[in-house]
Amino acid sequence: MVKNSFTLFETLLSITLLIIIISGFFNSSYYDEKAINNSSLLNSLENKFTLNDFTTFLTTNTKINIIKNDSLKEEITVKKHSFENEDIKIFIYEK
Repeated sequence: MVKNSFTLFETLLSITLLIIIISGFFNSSYYDEKAINNSSLLNSLENKFTLNDFTTFLTTNTKINIIKNDSLKEEITVKKHSFENEDIKIFIYEK
């Protein structure tokens, strides 16, 4: 006997598999709008670091202890420029 049509079970099974595959594509990081927005934000932050434009960063003075040749201790004051949101935390020290 030759089967010429899908059964209801085969139809529901194939629709379920298609839904799982399609939802997997939409929930992957490749299609994540948040990741795209974060990459553009990182690009703008990199440009500001390159141009030394720290107007949108939180700037604090920090003291750092440096040990040279295992005995000579030196304390220097540096500026810490930092940016932080819910996804990104980045900072740079500047003398």
